Amino acid sequence: MSRKEFVPDPKAKVPGWMVSFGDMMTLILTFFILLVSLSRERQVGLVARGIGSFMVNMKSMGLSGVLNDQEQLEVHNEVRVRFNLPPLESLDEAVDAEDAETREVLKAEDIHTMTPVDELFQPAIAVFEPGRSALTPAAQRYLELLAPSLRPGPGQLLVLETTGGEQAQLGKSRAQQVENHLVERAGFDPARVEVRLWLARPGESGASAEAVDARLVLPQPKKAR
Repeated sequence: MSRKEFVPDPKAKVPGWMVSFGDMMTLILTFFILLVSLSRERQVGLVARGIGSFMVNMKSMGLSGVLNDQEQLEVHNEVRVRFNLPPLESLDEAVDAEDAETREVLKAEDIHTMTPVDELFQPAIAVFEPGRSALTPAAQRYLELLAPSLRPGPGQLLVLETTGGEQAQLGKSRAQQVENHLVERAGFDPARVEVRLWLARPGESGASAEAVDARLVLPQPKKAR
């Protein structure tokens, strides 16, 4: 059998750098998806902003000036529509990819300076009546019983957590009621108590929206050198 000579197609002219660029973009997107999947607090708006910046760089091949402001805004809004989010009115509300990269680098540098901590989680230290933020007498008695085990010591922090969702203000008010009770009645140091509000995540196991949880953050002892 005669061997046919390979004749390259003159129409197929793909630059050699395009293959490496495509592989790099795929790896970056995979890394971004991995970060989102590992995040505890998943905000659809942040995901859409990140993907919007990624798509702008893909369409402009990482070069500035290829897309004007209006074209970049259209790309961002196309992504936001897929997440059922309202469109942006101006490009100022979008996240620039270079700025986002700088922020992540700064966060990574900050992580190395943070002190490792352990956490003691205590769910539902206060349960509220639906639609109300006032502590019931039963909730006050329960808080007084838990106060000795919740009191933060030197270098420790007590984090009061609740879910907000559409009733974010109600959730924040409930956590503040617990904070005020522990500070005023149990003598907690207000500098060692922090309120944290999370978005409600339907279908995910966790604390009830009618309750406030507590997380006592404890610094890990330094290892002997």
